Amino acid sequence: MWSSIIRSPKFVRSFFSISSTRPRFVVALSNGIFKSNEERLVFLFSYEEGESSSLVPNFDMALPCVGFRSLAASCPSLHGFLAVKALGGLIICNPSTEQFVKFPDPVLYHYVGYDPIDDQHKALSVSLSIPFGPVGTPLVHKVLTIGQDRGWRHIETSLYHHAFLYSLTSGSIVCFHVRSDKLTYIKAPPVILDYGINGSEATFIEYKGKLASIVADPYNRFQRFDLWILEDVEKHEWSKKTCEIPLSVWDSVGGFRMSFPGTNKAGEIIMAPTILSRDVRPFYIFYYNVETRNTRIVRLQGIGDNQEFRRSCGFIDKNECHVRISPQHIESIASFKNPTT
Repeated sequence: MWSSIIRSPKFVRSFFSISSTRPRFVVALSNGIFKSNEERLVFLFSYEEGESSSLVPNFDMALPCVGFRSLAASCPSLHGFLAVKALGGLIICNPSTEQFVKFPDPVLYHYVGYDPIDDQHKALSVSLSIPFGPVGTPLVHKVLTIGQDRGWRHIETSLYHHAFLYSLTSGSIVCFHVRSDKLTYIKAPPVILDYGINGSEATFIEYKGKLASIVADPYNRFQRFDLWILEDVEKHEWSKKTCEIPLSVWDSVGGFRMSFPGTNKAGEIIMAPTILSRDVRPFYIFYYNVETRNTRIVRLQGIGDNQEFRRSCGFIDKNECHVRISPQHIESIASFKNPTT
C-alpha cells in the first residue's frame, strides 16, 4: 500500500513541489577516458545550494561504462532527471531513485527536453541518412517520448549535415519545440555562430528566463567574456554585456578550461573548471554577478582535496578526471520506462 502511495502522480507532484524550494547543485566526475569501457564510471554528487563559501557533498549514484572527453559533454537537469551526454552515449537518470537508462549511441547527436504542459520528457535523435556520409548528407530526426511505448518516430526536416555544431546552421540557431515536435530558427549574431564553428561548441544557458549565449576562449585563461541575451524571440534581437573577472580566479583552477553550466536562483553565472587538478588541492567554482560585476568563490569539499577519495574513484595515475556541473537540480521520485529502441 505504501509503495502505491509514493508512486501515485499526486504524491510525486507534491514531492517535486517541496523539493523545488531547495534546489541542489549536481557535480558529475568521470574517472578517465583512457580506461576500458567496463572501467569507466561517472560519479554523481549533489550539494545544497546556498550562500555558503564551502559546500559539503552527498554521493548520489555512479553510472557505468560512460565517461567525459570534451567540452561537448554535459549533464543538464530537466525536471528531476539528468541527461548525461558522454563518451558511450546518452544516459537519462534520476539520482534520487538511482534509476537510469542508456540510449543507443547516435552517429551525431542526442538532445533531451521537457514539456511542462503535458509533463513529458522527450529525446531528439539526429543521425545521418547515410552512415558516415560526407558534408551535405541529409539528416534524419527522430523523437522519443520517454516513458511511453510509442517508440521513436520520424519528424520531417530539410536540414543537412554541416561540418560544425548541429544547432548552428545557415546563420541561425535551430530550436526544437518539445511539445509540438517542430523545428524553428532564431537568427543569431555572427560571433555566436563563429564560436560554434571554430570552437568546440557554443555555450547556451538560460539567463533570467531568456536564452543567452556566452562567448569566451575555452582554451586559454580569459579575463572577460561576452554574454549575449535574446531579448525578443519574434524580432531576433540580442543584447550584449561584457563581463570581466579577476585574473586571480585562475590561481584556484587546476587546468586551463572553464565551463559555464548555467546560473543559480539569484541569476549569478556559474563558472567551473572542466578538469580536476592532478595534485591534491581544493576544488572551487565561481559565481559572477552581471549587475554588480562581483565574483565570489565557493569550495566544494571532499572532491579535489581528498587523496583517499581520488584513489577509490580512480582519479589518480595519468587519467584525467573531467568535471561537469548541473545547477538548480530539483529532486524527484518520478520513474520512467526504458525507451523503445
